[in-house]
Amino acid sequence: MATKSTQRPRSATAQRAGARKTVRPKSTRSAPRATRPARPAVLGSAGTAVKQGIELSMKGLERIEIEIAKLVRKAVADTLRAGGSIAKDLSTVVRDVVVGAIQATGQAGAGLAVSVKGVARGAVAGVQDVQGNVAKAAAEIVKTSMRQAHKVGADVALVARRAVDGIVEGVKESGGNVAESTRAAVKSSAQTAATIGRLATDAVRQVMAGVSEGIDEIAKARAATARPAARKVPRKRAAGGRARAA
Repeated sequence: MATKSTQRPRSATAQRAGARKTVRPKSTRSAPRATRPARPAVLGSAGTAVKQGIELSMKGLERIEIEIAKLVRKAVADTLRAGGSIAKDLSTVVRDVVVGAIQATGQAGAGLAVSVKGVARGAVAGVQDVQGNVAKAAAEIVKTSMRQAHKVGADVALVARRAVDGIVEGVKESGGNVAESTRAAVKSSAQTAATIGRLATDAVRQVMAGVSEGIDEIAKARAATARPAARKVPRKRAAGGRARAA
């Protein structure tokens, strides 16, 4: 049996090996768990029936909006062509169409917001078809829609937003300048709301906040794409000038 005097001291190498074998405490941090998407609630018979009914109703509203847009687009384009002076008749024709649509909505008892969006969508497309001033038409559509909505006691801010949404869709369909037309519509909504009252001004400002941000993004993207093209033109001219000098 080995005594304390016969035991040999451990070498430095053995001491390092022993130190390496020491077990370090594991980190208390657990690996992040993958978040699972929330499962949709299981609907009963009543919930399923309501869901299906609303989906069918929404599809019906979309069809109504499309039909209104087609009707208004043709009416605006045909009337402006027949008038002879598109620049002079534009505001009058657009105002007449919007007022007529809102009067028809009141008589039929349908949703004003649905019809206004369809009217705005078709009106700007019709103006674009005859190469009219779409920005001017957009401003007139919003102004007339808000004033008529105020007369019948409807939600002015909601009508203004639906009109702008329709303008954006109509300009996209017809290939016009979305940023310019939307900016004119938003500016018109603010000016018209100021004439209606303080409550309308605050409501319209809140509703149009997201639209204004979208306009800024469109303008930035357009400016970014235009910069490289502007830089290439002077270089080509400079190269041509050197060739002539040589």
